[in-house]
Amino acid sequence: MKSDSATVRSRLIDASPVHYGWVILAAGTFGSFMTLPGQTAGVSVFFDPVTADLGISHTWASVAYAAGTLAGILPAPVIGRWIDRRGPRLTATIIAAGLALACAYMAFVQSGLMLLLGFALLRGAAIGGLSLVSQQVVNLWFVQRRGIAAAAASLGLAAGSMVFPQAIDFLITLYGWRGAYLALALLVALTILPVAALLFRERPEKFGVTTDAGLPPAVKKSQAQEEPSFTRQQALRTGVFWLLCALGFLTNAVGTALLLNHFSIMQTAGIARADALNILALYAGVQAVVTLGTGTLLDRYEPRRLVPLAMLMLAAASALPVLGGGSAASLLYALCLGGAYGAQQAIGAAGYAQYFGRDHLGAIRGASFVFGIGGAAFGPLPFAASVDWTGSYSVALVCSCVLCLVCGAASFAVRRPAPQERPS
Repeated sequence: MKSDSATVRSRLIDASPVHYGWVILAAGTFGSFMTLPGQTAGVSVFFDPVTADLGISHTWASVAYAAGTLAGILPAPVIGRWIDRRGPRLTATIIAAGLALACAYMAFVQSGLMLLLGFALLRGAAIGGLSLVSQQVVNLWFVQRRGIAAAAASLGLAAGSMVFPQAIDFLITLYGWRGAYLALALLVALTILPVAALLFRERPEKFGVTTDAGLPPAVKKSQAQEEPSFTRQQALRTGVFWLLCALGFLTNAVGTALLLNHFSIMQTAGIARADALNILALYAGVQAVVTLGTGTLLDRYEPRRLVPLAMLMLAAASALPVLGGGSAASLLYALCLGGAYGAQQAIGAAGYAQYFGRDHLGAIRGASFVFGIGGAAFGPLPFAASVDWTGSYSVALVCSCVLCLVCGAASFAVRRPAPQERPS
């Protein structure tokens, strides 16, 4: 692990009435919360009014969303290395400003091509940027209690999924979808931008502060393992890296497709739009509970051991719309989808740091984000093709269910990576 040759003094950290790790946890959680303008749960509320106003089909909008997402994640590895070299504070400040500008741009979209560019800016700033740096700053400040801390920070995303869809729908009702995007731009500029500039900090050792917010280790000292230190190249040669990437890819692919087409799927199941919004809120609530529960488990069990849980719930969420409709099936669907997302978010947020350490975590997470967000880009395409070719989502849903079960089974064949020597 890297060691700082000299301790840096920070008046803000010295003046904090509580251990600054708690401030970092709150700031990282709020950063995750404010990614919602670029998350699928936020974009899906805009989908119908935007396509209707621009006169484009859902299929073209899904293609634009996929292409924009792919373009948006291309800088993720560069952003990850930038965090390692320049720290999360400067990176988060620049990204937050970019997210505000991306929301403002969306308000002036006039064509399908402009929409594609808008999706690239929005997804890149929110998912490839703010989400990455918000997770990273928490991982830098928590080691032995990383599982529960990373899960707690991920609750920001779950809380955003409960709050933002309803708020966005209200703003669209008042001001139209363009006015709603301008309101989101202002909100980002007035909230997460100053939080990132004022509160985000590098790893605590640099400031002479202990990790884990000063709390005792979650496990006994005799059971605690020395923190690993993998480079990105070393991590890429391990099976567990690719297992976590597969988990992120499938969850984002299937989950994004389901959320992006949420109102259409609910309509097919006989659920009205107002009730579909409530189901989104239920999904987010379940996501929050499961994220926190999984985070607690991660401080005691290896992340790879929890992968089958996430994949089994996602397989069930994929199968339920095929098996039946109505309120009961839709509620169970929300429970399974929220559980799958919650488990994956906790595993992804803490798993890479647990297996590979903090020294090169930005570069490693930057690489993994390409696969995770790549799933979000490609996921909606098979669903759109399924509707165009067969008139329903059934083929795509069945294939998604099978892939999730395969990934869950594959986790039993993956071993924990061997300890690596620390680079000099």
